[in-house]
Amino acid sequence: MRTLVHNEVPRRAESPPAVTPHEHRRGDARWPVPRGLEAGEVGRLLTMLLEAYDGRRPVPQIRGLVAPEVLAGLSGPHLARPRHRLCRVHVCTPVAGVLEACARVEAAGRSFALAARFTRTPAGWQCVRFSLLKPGRPDQRAQRPAAA
Repeated sequence: MRTLVHNEVPRRAESPPAVTPHEHRRGDARWPVPRGLEAGEVGRLLTMLLEAYDGRRPVPQIRGLVAPEVLAGLSGPHLARPRHRLCRVHVCTPVAGVLEACARVEAAGRSFALAARFTRTPAGWQCVRFSLLKPGRPDQRAQRPAAA
């Protein structure tokens, strides 16, 4: 029986080449610019955020994917919530480096709307807005002012 020590490949002692801040901003091949997100990837990210919202996923797991304000909104006390299921996702790109998504979400036999906004950062994509829009009860409708 041979030990693994004899099969290991020696590591290179070289350090990676230094990258100037200008090369990093430019999107040099060594530090590529984060690529765009596909609709399927956005759906997976939104599912992860919904799991954190429901309390089924620990919030620290998504710390690198969300802005501090979104993290603070998800980190509050969790009440007993029904499981939210993502049904349909629509994605658009209003400007370069920004991605907006809306989705239909089902929970306890009801449908809700979800809206999210992702921005491109040097480290990757980050969710800067996350809103689960729940309808109010019919007796709590907002009064609209009359049009002038």
